[in-house]
Amino acid sequence: MTDRIAIIGAGLAGLAAGRALTETGMTPVIFEKSRGLGGRLATRRTDIGPIDHGAPGVPASVPGGGEVWHSAPVEMRQTGLPGMSALARAMSGGLDIRKSVEVQPLIRAENTWRLSDQQGVGLGVFDRVIVTAPPIQAATLTAADATLSAQITKADMSPLWTLLMAFVDPTGLEQEVLTLGGGLAKAIPMLAKPGQTGLERWTVHASPDWSAENLELEKDDAAARLLEAVREQVDLPGEPDYLAAHRWRYARVRTPLGMPFAASADGRLIAGGDWALGRLASDAVESGRAMAAHVIQTAG
Repeated sequence: MTDRIAIIGAGLAGLAAGRALTETGMTPVIFEKSRGLGGRLATRRTDIGPIDHGAPGVPASVPGGGEVWHSAPVEMRQTGLPGMSALARAMSGGLDIRKSVEVQPLIRAENTWRLSDQQGVGLGVFDRVIVTAPPIQAATLTAADATLSAQITKADMSPLWTLLMAFVDPTGLEQEVLTLGGGLAKAIPMLAKPGQTGLERWTVHASPDWSAENLELEKDDAAARLLEAVREQVDLPGEPDYLAAHRWRYARVRTPLGMPFAASADGRLIAGGDWALGRLASDAVESGRAMAAHVIQTAG
């Protein structure tokens, strides 16, 4: 197979697609706008220890060779060491990934697609492109195909604020997942996860409504407000030795597309991700593999 293939996004869908294509002898190039891999499989490094500030766990069916979290719900049954980002690193081995490259809206060039970065520097011309960005971003990237772009906008995602806390001295709290109310959803202690040791670290997820209503807060303001909300429900002694907030603009699938991916009429431009099928990390993997299968079946 000689088709030149680009994948935009190195989250779970992009990595799954890249892995499936590579296993057939194809050589896709993956462009990722951030410095890390895995999307919401994210781990913040701190002086007190790693803190997962995205997905706390993923289904066991997601590849990555992680640890089994037996007490967690099915959708969180697998975790990584030292954090969730380790699962993405395991999936990325051997793939051609170009980090810190923000691809601009694609330009059609006859039967190919021309890619460029935020400085206008050309990234190459590709026969087939897989787009795994969130729906709003994917619709912008594929705007040159109005029909495909409009189809992508049928999917929708909601935001999420997370609060990261770490303590040098023990808080006395049970190291188990807490279900919270008000503007909060749950608090997840790192020490509840298999293989985790060291000092006490927590991630608190805000509720979908609170996250949407406070989406444009400065991070320091969001951290202060979320900490206050935690104190209203949890007997938290003293001040955290590490405190930060992280905003995920596209975190939870609210309205899925209802199919594994969307494609242009000629099948050369494809878009998908968890937002195509549902809210689970395994949905992202399924979408990525389906997009790869489509490319394999149609590429020359």
